[in-house]
Amino acid sequence: MRKTIFAALLGGASLMVTNVKAQPTEWTLAYLAVKGTIYEEVALAIPERIATATDGQLVITANSSLIKGNRLLEAVRDGLVEMTLPLTGYYSGSQPLFTVPSLPGLSENYDDLKALSASDYGNQVRAVYDETYNSTELMETAFCPQTLFSTKPITTLEEWKDRKLRVNNRGTGLIGAELGATTVSLSAGEVLPALERGVIEGVITDSCWAYGAGFGAVITHAANWKLGSVVPSPVLVNNDAWNELPEDLRVKVAAEFKKIEADFEARWRERAAELPGQWREAGVDFTEISDREMQRVYAVEIQAPVIEAWRADMERAGLDADTVLQTAKSAVE
Repeated sequence: MRKTIFAALLGGASLMVTNVKAQPTEWTLAYLAVKGTIYEEVALAIPERIATATDGQLVITANSSLIKGNRLLEAVRDGLVEMTLPLTGYYSGSQPLFTVPSLPGLSENYDDLKALSASDYGNQVRAVYDETYNSTELMETAFCPQTLFSTKPITTLEEWKDRKLRVNNRGTGLIGAELGATTVSLSAGEVLPALERGVIEGVITDSCWAYGAGFGAVITHAANWKLGSVVPSPVLVNNDAWNELPEDLRVKVAAEFKKIEADFEARWRERAAELPGQWREAGVDFTEISDREMQRVYAVEIQAPVIEAWRADMERAGLDADTVLQTAKSAVE
């Protein structure tokens, strides 16, 4: 009798153990808080979307204060966080391959960016993520159109001269300097105070961020110069963390990120279309730069020094600038 009861208890215990739900895997996603951007919307959407897609098996916490904006790639490389949304423009000084989308004429709309990403150039960038930063790209979105916001009109080539402008990547800095402006690097938090005090006269940045951060209270002009207008925003996962997930869970997560990517492409296109009208309603003089004026900026005598400076960056990094440039140009033609 005792043996029968004991066997029954053991069987029940075994049944209880097998029915216990496995503990979820917990990850931290590091990003930089930039109010009003598609970038931030993606960061905040990921936890809920992935939790739902995996039935709670993968729990992601988005954190905007854990890692500095210029250390996001190092953080995912070193496993300080499992995921990150790096601002690759911040790294374009040391990683000139990241400069390509911000070179004039290569990424002026979302379709250009998608073509670059699908090309061999995109493969090279993903190889850098893998080999240098121990990470895998799960999806790519983009910052809203890079727009020139200023306290004085800058709608002709001549009006760039001697203007003090903040830029956020190497490519924009090169073209701005070639057009006669003084380009400086400031952290996101310093931009608005610098505009208010007259330390700078303008900033080339994500139009969504400028709108959400209240730039309309300081700037009076906005100009849509198509000079590397659409810059990428990847979502990366640490390779070790990714490989530790069971294969069936990786499949679910990868599939959901593809859906998130598609959803936010539609969101980007919606925001890009409505922004000019929103700026005008806010009392800002928003100018679409004419094709004639853009052709002046694309003149060989202006563009050649920009490409030469970037080529020197590439050579220092041991990279073939001419092949990369040709690949990029072919992708967007």
